[in-house]
Amino acid sequence: MKKYWFFLESHVYVSIKHNVMLLYDTHTGKDLHVVSLAGIKLVNKIYEDGNLGCIELAQSDVVDSEIQSFIDAVVANGMGELLNQQGHAIKPVVLLPILSLNLDVEKFKDKENVDLFLARDISKYLLDVNIVLNNSCQQQCEHCLNYCKQFFCCSKGESQECMSRDSLTNLLRQISYYPVRTINITGGNVYLYQHLEVFNTLSGDGKKVFNFYIHYLNYQQNRYIDNQNVHLIINTPVDTSKLREVHSLTNGKDAKYHLVVESEEQYGELESAMAEIGIEDFEVHPYYNGRNIKFFEDNVYLSEEDIVASTISMREIFRNQKLNANSFGSLFFLPDGKIKANLNEREIGNLDNDSIIDVINKEMLQNTAWRQVRSSKPCCNCVYQFLCPPTSNYERALNRQNLCNILK
Repeated sequence: MKKYWFFLESHVYVSIKHNVMLLYDTHTGKDLHVVSLAGIKLVNKIYEDGNLGCIELAQSDVVDSEIQSFIDAVVANGMGELLNQQGHAIKPVVLLPILSLNLDVEKFKDKENVDLFLARDISKYLLDVNIVLNNSCQQQCEHCLNYCKQFFCCSKGESQECMSRDSLTNLLRQISYYPVRTINITGGNVYLYQHLEVFNTLSGDGKKVFNFYIHYLNYQQNRYIDNQNVHLIINTPVDTSKLREVHSLTNGKDAKYHLVVESEEQYGELESAMAEIGIEDFEVHPYYNGRNIKFFEDNVYLSEEDIVASTISMREIFRNQKLNANSFGSLFFLPDGKIKANLNEREIGNLDNDSIIDVINKEMLQNTAWRQVRSSKPCCNCVYQFLCPPTSNYERALNRQNLCNILK
């Protein structure tokens, strides 16, 4: 009786939830949905210890209609192979894509040597620094206090707090020793901050990129800010005359435009204004105001086709199992000295009392944001669980775990 070897290619990611299986080719982006219990059993057997990623099938297995249909689909999509043992006597060994981290904080966080474990490369964990200089602004944007909770944006506060010169200098001195390259700076109106000259004296080595986020109505020429990257926040109703003036003043500089939209109508208004002025390159930030859920369902929610529209690497999938790429490595420094890993989460330190390295260590252990993955319902029951982008501030704003209609 003929015998065969059957295996999946090592670049195929397998996700099984209940009686549904997804095979995803991380090289080609092809996906195969399987509801055949026989097919699911075969793949589970491939992953059993001792099988080395390859199983033996008898002729009777191969001619079974359900198994044959599954194997034919796998082979046709280039996701696996069925080899006749007559021409392949030696069992193939396949390296299965299984995530196993020796340096996993979850394995060490309850042990006495956890500080030594984290200290090995802890400076590399800080990827970007977000500084809010002050809370003061004369503008009256309707949703000002909440924009920053969904995307990085200027925002005034109920108090008039501002970061002291000593605190800012201390912060910039500390991060000068870190490999972090991106420093994002905003406030209410940053031009009301009295110590902008600090950025001129401490950012001259060219190794770090300073991005200033400013509402376009507040923009004014300033030698300290204009030497860096300027990001202009634009919402409705738009003052086309002022926007044209700002565009003229920033022409030739590193200026980028960010549109805040709550509806299709607002997008149309802003897009028309940008076209009239001749601005072609801009980034759009949807804002959830509590009443525009239909706008989000139409423009932000993901479909199955959206999730796999671009090829997802095995590295990305494994990353999504362990950390949140939307939050990991970010720290927010507020005018009152508070430090957070996400503006929507609790304080994890204070700039005047804690060193940055201690704050990073605390976030790695307490996990307020950096390692928040899609582990809750309904995502944990979905085959796309770790192919999906990690959770963002939009999930927090909408108070739901998933921004899709795949599972309710």
